[in-house]
Amino acid sequence: MDKTAFFKLSYGLYIITTKYEEHFAGCVVNTVVQATSEDRPKLLVTVNKENDTNVTMKKSKKVNISVLSQEADMLLIGKFGFRSSKDFNKLDGTENITGANGIPVVTQATVSYIEAKIINEIDCGTHTVFVLEATEAKKLNDKPVLTYDYYHNVIKGKTPPKASSFSD
Repeated sequence: MDKTAFFKLSYGLYIITTKYEEHFAGCVVNTVVQATSEDRPKLLVTVNKENDTNVTMKKSKKVNISVLSQEADMLLIGKFGFRSSKDFNKLDGTENITGANGIPVVTQATVSYIEAKIINEIDCGTHTVFVLEATEAKKLNDKPVLTYDYYHNVIKGKTPPKASSFSD
């Protein structure tokens, strides 16, 4: 199978955040999909089962999604994409606000954000697909969004091994 064919699928880059009790977790994902456009839109997000964010989302049943702009730099992406929330405070030095759901929302290099509750989980092998229902959403600006193509070809970023699109 020619796995490079999958590189032609279009993706964005997002920071998802969650919190259970006093434990905060967050990571970069490239798989957020709007599934419906009803009053409370449904979304899908895919997270590696080994990520602390996955474990914390399952406990919390809530998640926030920050849609990154092309202004996102490797320091921000590296902090959320290549470090674990278990042993590193990703919010330290990161612009954020607290969402209506009590979970921090990353606003640094962000064009919009969505707050959601988890309504279902689908086991997808190495990853969990979380089915979400949006509870709040806000557009912050009209800057260009960060696509995975831009991340790889302009920023020259790498894909971490736990990403859904990783290929060695």
